[in-house]
Amino acid sequence: MSLYNYRLLGDPFNVIPAWRQDGYKSKFENDEIKRLYSQYFFKQKMEMVLQLLIVLAINAFILVILYFAHEKEWPRLLILVLVFFFICIGMLFHLCKTRTHSMRSLEVISVGIWLLQVGLLFALLGITPPEHRTPADHTALVVFITFVTYTMLPLSLLPTVTLGIFLALIHGLLFTLFSSKVKDHMTRQMVSNVLVYLCSNLCGLYHHHLSEIAHRRTFLETRGYVKNQLELGKQKEQQESLLRSVLPDYIAKEMLKDILTNNEQPHKRMNLQFHRIYIKKHDAVSIIFADIVGFTKMASLCTAGELVKILNTLFGRFDALAARNKCMRIKILGDCYYCVSGLPDPSTDHAICTVLMAFDMITCIKEVRDNTRVNVNMRVGINTGTVLCGVLGLRKWQYDVWSDSVTIANHMESGGVSGRVHISAATKSYLPTDVLLEPGKGEERDKYLREQNITTYLVINPEDNPNQNETLLKYRKKIAEERAQQASEMSQPMPEDSSSEEHGQTNGVIKNKPNGKSKAINSGRSSTASEIDDEMTVHQFVGKWESVTPFAAGPQDTTSSDKPAGGQTSMVMLQVGLFPMHASIAGKKGRNKVLNQQLGLEQEVNDHMRKTIEDGRSEKLWQKSEHIHRITLRFKSEAMERDFQRLPDSMFKYYLACAFLVFLFIGAIQLIILPRETITIVSLLSAMILLLMAVVIAMASPNFCDCLRYLSNTVADSYRVRIALAVFTTLVVYTVAFIQLISCKREDSSSANVHQKPRHPDDETCHYPMYFFVSGTLAMLCSAVFLKLDHIIKDVLMLVAVTAYIILMHIPYSDIFDSFDDHLLFPNTSVPSDSHTIKIEKQKILKLKEFGTVYLLMLFIALIVLGYEVERTARMDFMQGRHAAQKKDQMEDFKTNNGILLRNLLPGHVAEHFMGCGKIGLYHDEYANVGVMFASIPNFFAEFYAETDVNNNGIECMRVLNEIIADFDELLEKYKFNCIEKIKTIGATYMVAAGLTPQAVYDGTDTDLKSHLQSLCEFAYAMQDAVKRFNKHSFNNFQLRMGINHGPLVAGVIGATKPQYDIWGNTVNVASRMESTGKVGRIQITEETCQIVEQFGFKFDEPHMVQVKGKGQMKARFLAEERK
Repeated sequence: MSLYNYRLLGDPFNVIPAWRQDGYKSKFENDEIKRLYSQYFFKQKMEMVLQLLIVLAINAFILVILYFAHEKEWPRLLILVLVFFFICIGMLFHLCKTRTHSMRSLEVISVGIWLLQVGLLFALLGITPPEHRTPADHTALVVFITFVTYTMLPLSLLPTVTLGIFLALIHGLLFTLFSSKVKDHMTRQMVSNVLVYLCSNLCGLYHHHLSEIAHRRTFLETRGYVKNQLELGKQKEQQESLLRSVLPDYIAKEMLKDILTNNEQPHKRMNLQFHRIYIKKHDAVSIIFADIVGFTKMASLCTAGELVKILNTLFGRFDALAARNKCMRIKILGDCYYCVSGLPDPSTDHAICTVLMAFDMITCIKEVRDNTRVNVNMRVGINTGTVLCGVLGLRKWQYDVWSDSVTIANHMESGGVSGRVHISAATKSYLPTDVLLEPGKGEERDKYLREQNITTYLVINPEDNPNQNETLLKYRKKIAEERAQQASEMSQPMPEDSSSEEHGQTNGVIKNKPNGKSKAINSGRSSTASEIDDEMTVHQFVGKWESVTPFAAGPQDTTSSDKPAGGQTSMVMLQVGLFPMHASIAGKKGRNKVLNQQLGLEQEVNDHMRKTIEDGRSEKLWQKSEHIHRITLRFKSEAMERDFQRLPDSMFKYYLACAFLVFLFIGAIQLIILPRETITIVSLLSAMILLLMAVVIAMASPNFCDCLRYLSNTVADSYRVRIALAVFTTLVVYTVAFIQLISCKREDSSSANVHQKPRHPDDETCHYPMYFFVSGTLAMLCSAVFLKLDHIIKDVLMLVAVTAYIILMHIPYSDIFDSFDDHLLFPNTSVPSDSHTIKIEKQKILKLKEFGTVYLLMLFIALIVLGYEVERTARMDFMQGRHAAQKKDQMEDFKTNNGILLRNLLPGHVAEHFMGCGKIGLYHDEYANVGVMFASIPNFFAEFYAETDVNNNGIECMRVLNEIIADFDELLEKYKFNCIEKIKTIGATYMVAAGLTPQAVYDGTDTDLKSHLQSLCEFAYAMQDAVKRFNKHSFNNFQLRMGINHGPLVAGVIGATKPQYDIWGNTVNVASRMESTGKVGRIQITEETCQIVEQFGFKFDEPHMVQVKGKGQMKARFLAEERK
C-alpha cells in the first residue's frame, strides 16, 4: 500500500471535511457527532486533568522539601503548601475513583483546579510582607498557570481566553497595588509583565488551536476507521449476497475465495493451464422442467413492461413455491421454468417434493387461466438421476445442471401433457408405492424418449379427487409441519403454507383477492369466472399478486416496514449501502429508502463509537498496542516509523514563526528591564537574523525565487531537516534567554550604601534577576510549540536548559539572586553587620532562586507530560489514518469486485440502473432492432459427453465445455465486440445479442443496427475459429451450429432469489429456430438480416426455406464458410 498521504496537523481547513473552519470557529455539522466528540474529548482530557493534578502535587511536594531543607521559620508557607498538596491529592483520588463524570462536571472541576492554582498564587502574595513585594513576584507562576489552562484543561476557547486575560489583569493590578516599597521603575516592570502575559497567552492559544485540530482529526479518523470497518463488513456481506443471489452457498464461497485470491495474487491466475471449474456431482436429484403452454399468445396481449412484470411476478411466485417444497430454481429459459430437489443438500423425499411443486405450478397457472380467460397451462416433466451442477465460463454466471438425466427431464416436459405431471420410471422408483399413477405414453410424443426406451407416467392430481392419492396430501402436510418447526427453532415467523389458509393467511407471496377472499395455490380451489365481477387481463390479474423486486430476496433480506404496496423493495444492494446518494433516484420512496439506509449506517457508526468511547477501548487499545514503545512512542516497525517521519508537515513554518515570536518577546523583555550591554544587543541581533532567515526559508511562497521555494519544500518534506531546524531554533531561544545572565555585573554587597542607590536598568547591574527565569519559562514554551518534534528530543533540550538555568542560579551567579533578596529585606538601609540578624531575616522568605527553581521544574514536568500526550495523539492519528486507508483500499476492492460481480450477472448499463442510479423497481427495455444469435455444439452431449469413471462421471467432459465457453467469453472482451452481450448458456448452447445498449432502446430509429449486425457476424466467425483452435490442441472434432436473426424484443431482469437478465420476443424464438434447424458447422441467418449485412461484403449461399414453429415457412441463408 502506498504511503497514506495526508498531512498531520497541516492544512487544517482542508483535511477535516466533517467540520467547518472560519478562522478558529469550528463546528460539527451533525449534532450527534458533536455529542460524540464531547464524550471523546472528555475521555482524552480526563487523563490530562489527572496528570496536571499529579504535576501540581509534585510541585507542592518540592516546595515542602525546600522549606524543611532551609529550616524556614515561617509556618504559614508550610501550611499553605500542605493545604494545596492535600487538595490536589484529594481531587486526584476523587477523579480516579469516580470516572463517570459528565463533560459539564469536568469543566467545573477544571475551573476548580484553575481557582486552586490562582489561590496559591495570591496566597503567596498574602503571606509575603508588603515591604518584600514587587510587581514581578511569581510572574513565572502566572506563565505556568496560563499555559496549562490552555493546554491541559478541558475548556473551550472562550472560557480559556477569559481566564487567561483575567489572571493577567488581577496579577498585574494586585501585585502592583500592594507592592508598597519596591517602586523602582514600576512602568518598566509593568510593561515587561504585560509582554510576559501576552506571550504566554499567545503560545497557549496557539497550542490550544492546534491541539483542538489534532483531537478533532483523531476523533474523525477514529470514526472513519470504525465506519470503514462496518462498511467493509457490509461490502463482504454484499459480495456474498450478490453471488448467493445466483449461486448456491457452497459454490459462491469457492468463487468468492478465488476472486479474492486472484486480486491478491494475480500471477497464480496467469500460471493456470486451465480455467477454474466450479462443478460438482450430486446423486439422486429430481429435475423439473415446466413450460407455459400458450405463453406466446399471452405475451402478445401485453406491453413490454407488462410482460416483464408478469414474468417476474409469476416466476417469483414459483420461487416461493420452490422454497416451500424444498426445491431450488435452476434457470428460467424464456417461458420455461426448471428447478431441482435434492440440491445442494441430499434429500430422501426429493421426488415427492418435485411432484408437489409441479402440482402447485399447475394450480397457479389454472388460477390465471380461470380469471383471465386466456388459454394458458403448464406442461411439466420430471426425471430423477445423477446431475453435475455448477457454472461455466468467465462471465454472466448462471447456475446450471447437466447430465443425461437433465436431458431426459427436458424431453419429459416436451413429451408431456398440458396440465399434467409427467414423470419417468426413475422418478417413480423414488416415490411411495401408494402414489397413484397412470401410463404416460411419452414415447409416443417424443422421439428421444422412444429412442432411449424411457417409460413414463402421469401422476393423478389429488386436488381433482381427494379420495385418491391421499399420500401426496399427507406429504404436503408433513412438509408444512417441518417448515413450521424450522421456523420455530430459528425464532422466525413461519412462511405461510396450506395450513395457514384457515387463518385467512396467504401462501408465499400470494396477495388477497380484491373481494377480500384469500386464495392459496394449494387450497384445492381455484378462482372461476363466477367468483370475479369482471374479466381481467393477465397483467391486471397478476398485478393483484405481491411481486418481488429483483435482488429483493437473499441471505440478507429483511422485510421493510415502509415497503410500497404491491411489492417488496428491501433490496440487498440497498441494505448493504451499495447505492450512493444520487440526484436521479427515482421517486420519493426510492430517495427515502436510500436516505434511510445511509442514515442507518451513520447511526450504526455513531452507536459503535459511543460504545467504544464509553468502554474506553480506544485508550486501552493504544496502551496495549503492539505497534509502539510505551516510553519513546516510536513504532516498533521500522517501515511504519519511516512512513510517519516522511509525512510532510506544512505547519512547520508556523511553528518557526511562533518560536520567532517568543524570541521577540524575550528580547523585548530583556531590553526593557535588564541592562543593555553590548553582548546583549549583539546576541539579540544575531539571533534575530538567524531565526528570521529560517522563518523566511520555511514560509517561502510561490512568488519567491526558485532557490527559496526549493529550500521551503525541503524543510516541509524532510523530517531530519525539520528536526535540525527545530533544535537549532530552540537552542538559540534558550541561549538568548540566559546569555545576559552571564554578562551581568554583580552588585558590590560590601558597599554600605549599595541598597540606597537608585536602580536603573541602563547600568550594568542586574537589579531584576527574576526576569531571567521568567525568560527561561517563556523559552521552554518555544519547545512546546513544535508539535511534531519528537518528545524525547524536546525533553532532552528542556532538561539541558533547566539544568543549565538551575546551575547558573545556584552556583556561579547565585550572588545576583542573593543580592535581590537582600534588597527586599533591607531596601533603604545598608546590610546589617550582624550575620545572625541577616540569617534570621532571610529565613522569613523563600529565596528568589528557590522559587525560580520550583517554577522551572513545574513547567518542565508539565511540558514533558504535554509533549508526550501531543505526540501520542499525533501517532494515534497516524495509526488510525493508516488503518483507515488500508480499510478504505479493501473497501474499494470490495466495491470493485461487487461491480464486477454485478456486471457478471447483468449487462453494464443494466447494472448501472440498479447500482449507479439507485433506481428501485423492475427493469425492462423494449428494443426496435437487436441481433440475436444462438450457437450450439450439437455433438458435445450427443457424442462426447459420457458419465463414466474414466472422466470422473462426466466432470472432465464439462471441463472441456468450460474451456470452450471461456474462449467465447474472452472473445467478448475485445473492443470490436463491445456491442455484443452474452445472455446465457443453455447446456452446450451459447446465446448472445448485439445492440442491447441504452442508445438502442426503442425510439423508432437505430443508427447502429448495421454495425451491430456486422459485429455479430464477425463474432460468429471468431467463435468458429476459436473452436477450430481448441480442436487442434485437444484433438477433438467439435463443430458449431449457429442461427442469427434481428428484430424487436423485450429485455428485463426477473426473479428475486436468483435475478436473471433475459430477452423475449419472436426475434429470440426465430433466432433459436435458425440454430436448431441449421447445419453443423454453418451459420444460418434469416433473409431480412442477410439483406442488411450483405452490404458489408459477407457472402451467402442460395436462400432456402425453413419450417419455423409458429411462423410456418421462412426464407433463410447460410453465411459462406469463408468470410469476406
